[in-house]
Amino acid sequence: MSNASLLENNYYKWLKDDLTFKNIEDGYVSISTPFIDTNFDNINLYVRFLSKDKVEVSDFGYTIANLEDIGIHLDHRSKVAWRIYTNALNDFGITREDEALLIRTSLEHFAVAKNRLLQAIMRINDISYLSKGNVKEAFNDIVEDFLLKQEVLYTPNVEIANGGGISSHFDFSIPTKSGIERLVKTSARPNDLNYAKAFNFDVRVTSPVRSNAKFYYILNDFIHKAKLKKQTINTALEGLEKQIAEVSGFDEIMKDNQVLINE
Repeated sequence: MSNASLLENNYYKWLKDDLTFKNIEDGYVSISTPFIDTNFDNINLYVRFLSKDKVEVSDFGYTIANLEDIGIHLDHRSKVAWRIYTNALNDFGITREDEALLIRTSLEHFAVAKNRLLQAIMRINDISYLSKGNVKEAFNDIVEDFLLKQEVLYTPNVEIANGGGISSHFDFSIPTKSGIERLVKTSARPNDLNYAKAFNFDVRVTSPVRSNAKFYYILNDFIHKAKLKKQTINTALEGLEKQIAEVSGFDEIMKDNQVLINE
């Protein structure tokens, strides 16, 4: 069995049709995902076997190179960009070597590593959106400040394992008096279909193991006053029951908060 086939068979079946695995040179396997980068190309990941049961998953340096191509350099001089970048590395357990972002892991945990790297890349790509409006604060930080001011109890950066061998990341977990956990994902780019697809997937794979939770997708229509598109909302909620998942704009939450609460 080829390396590409071995990785593909190991990966979670639900996503299989949306990924393309291909053997390329130097023993690498390329994985083309349905998600789009800052150049509107599909995000590709690259995997190689370090041993029989250990792999390395990398972006080959394309994430940082794409940002530099549009004039964004990740260093301490840009506090917001640097914070988003370093938080993404820390939150998802990513290592940077030269320009490449990567994870080394066992074959058994390949699916988790691949998912973590993909989510980190998407989070880092947010920097290109925020820089357009000279934004001084990351959207996640704005939401967290709001929770603190509202005296809402919460846990940040929650990772939940599911039966398919993949763990899903949520930005906040909010407990409630009723016992229904509120699991929150935020999107700095309000009409980004990448994030909408990721939210939909995470709800599908997490809800069976978190039956006492409701999932909330909070969109940034606050910083740039963007109008939320139906396509984004429909993509996020496709195939999900109303009592399980909900999409809200942060602008409306700030006016009348019925979502980010402990009630």
